Amino acid sequence: MNPIRMSFITDQISKHRSMKIKHETSGYEPFKGLRVLDVGCGGGLLSESMARLGASVIAIDPSVEVAKAAQTHSQQDAKTSSIDYRGGTSVEELASQEQGTFDVVCVLEVIEHATDPRSLMEAAVTLLKKPDGGDPGGMLFVSTINRTAKSFGIAIVGGEYISGKLPIGTHSWNQFLSPAEVNGLVGEFGLDEVDKKGMILRLPLYDMRWYFDDNDLDVNWIGSYSHRT
Repeated sequence: MNPIRMSFITDQISKHRSMKIKHETSGYEPFKGLRVLDVGCGGGLLSESMARLGASVIAIDPSVEVAKAAQTHSQQDAKTSSIDYRGGTSVEELASQEQGTFDVVCVLEVIEHATDPRSLMEAAVTLLKKPDGGDPGGMLFVSTINRTAKSFGIAIVGGEYISGKLPIGTHSWNQFLSPAEVNGLVGEFGLDEVDKKGMILRLPLYDMRWYFDDNDLDVNWIGSYSHRT
């Protein structure tokens, strides 16, 4: 899923900041000078991708051990060795220290596991830079799973019980959020939705290839948000 997420993020940032992105150009760093936060970084897939595009990345995760493992992997490449991993740090804690300092905040496959999604979104928005003069301000990215009958069948029954791709109990269907619900949450704190897309696993499933669908947001989806103007 990471390549398709990066495609969406790259395109959205380029439009938001009026940048020309040269896709697949070796050594090109379009995000140089941008400060990025990866919330719930896990093994560092997103963090490393953003760092390779030149971003200065802080990556937080509630697990100290997971963050250490991600840091160890990132240190094997000069382009990703500078990622600042902070295990055991919550987004709320970071928001109390670094309010309004990030150009990009990513909350990908995290909100459906949060005990307090509203608090998570409030902190994420607080961390974003506000528009100032010629700077358009920060951009928030959220990806999660919609709460539909289809998502129950695919993500939980299919993903956990039939295919075994995920450990049983990984997800709780009641914690899945629709695009409208996430839009409502970030809207409370002054952001508007910019764009959203469904992320669909392409058949046959053996190669785990994903593609975008503007109309099918019934299971996995990703959205971008910026400050209200």
